[in-house]
Amino acid sequence: MLELAPWLLGLAVVALVWWRAMGARASARRAAQNACAEADVIFIDELAFKRLGLTRDRTGHWRLARRYGFEFYQRGDRRYAGTIEMHGQAVAHVYMGPRPID
Repeated sequence: MLELAPWLLGLAVVALVWWRAMGARASARRAAQNACAEADVIFIDELAFKRLGLTRDRTGHWRLARRYGFEFYQRGDRRYAGTIEMHGQAVAHVYMGPRPID
């Protein structure tokens, strides 16, 4: 039984990392939907993982930084791009690319 302990511990770590990644993705999706609703544009039902790295947050602590991309449209004739920067599980920044103003 003891020879299974390292494997079980490794599996638990992988499951924890996966669980946290899915939580960050769900938070990023909600942030993108809220940003689109505030800007009066329509969120396209896609969220793409762009980048993973380490960065310092506002308090100077090291955090895992994830960047997600999304698309939205205003009148249905053209798509525009936006990005969500996540520090750990928290939304750090939402950027919505340039688009025409009505």
